[in-house]
Amino acid sequence: MDDLLPSFITLGGFALPAAFLLYVTRPLSPATIAYLLVMAGLCLLGGLLFAAGTITVLSLKAPPLANSLLVLAGAMISLVIRQLWHLRLKTH
Repeated sequence: MDDLLPSFITLGGFALPAAFLLYVTRPLSPATIAYLLVMAGLCLLGGLLFAAGTITVLSLKAPPLANSLLVLAGAMISLVIRQLWHLRLKTH
């Protein structure tokens, strides 16, 4: 089970943004759900890019658990940026 922990944490980089977006968005239609899942996938992609950039710039030789935590942190940062952008568009 310990070998799978980094994979589950990395999967959380998709699951947590998806759950949050589905929770805060109303009303939900099939098209809205598909859109939100694509946004959660893009948050995961942002997390992967954040982790890759951090590992490359800092030349980290970290264990897989630390790398997956970087992916999760990057996904959460991407989600915050998306929410701030969405809020900005609604106010203008």
